[in-house]
Amino acid sequence: MGSISDQTVGGLISTGSHGTGIAYGISSSEVTALDLVTADGRVLSCSETQNREVFRAAACSLGVLGIISTVTIKVEPAFNLEAVQTPVKLDDILGNLDKFVNSAEHFRFWWFPYTDDAVTWGANRTDKKLAPAQESWLRDKFLGHHLLETLLYASSFVPSLLPSLNQGFFNLLFATKTTTVDTSYKVFNFDCLFKQYVSEWAIPM
Repeated sequence: MGSISDQTVGGLISTGSHGTGIAYGISSSEVTALDLVTADGRVLSCSETQNREVFRAAACSLGVLGIISTVTIKVEPAFNLEAVQTPVKLDDILGNLDKFVNSAEHFRFWWFPYTDDAVTWGANRTDKKLAPAQESWLRDKFLGHHLLETLLYASSFVPSLLPSLNQGFFNLLFATKTTTVDTSYKVFNFDCLFKQYVSEWAIPM
């Protein structure tokens, strides 16, 4: 799963949405069949054995081939994840990227620009007792959301604020190692807090 689940299945697969994990493909790789309503009103059934070329294109088509009306996807029983979030220096991650990427079933990291600080996040399936993340209204809502949003907006007019802002944000919310055990969708999903402009790039590891 990706980090945002408030999406339609058709939109999820059509835009190449993805979760994280070196052994996993994008969401459309989990599709086994779909029905496509074409521009002339026909319903085209597609799979690996039926209209194969259209199927492979339609599974990540940005909607240009028609309207996806039904989708068959691979599923499995619900499971729990243990997620460990750790502050790490960026150079340590880049210098040992292969080790980090293979250290957990699901792995990601993020860097705080203008600092040498980064955070690693790794999650594995577990049978451990649930230990959900504990949220603080002051830290997570007021400081980590409302104040941060205001300061980021101000930095669009005064960019010199960004180095100090990023360092302070890291120190406030990410400088301590944390461990969470919860149902998978609660671990995968996170609140993006406020409106963001996002660009995604694929870079060879």
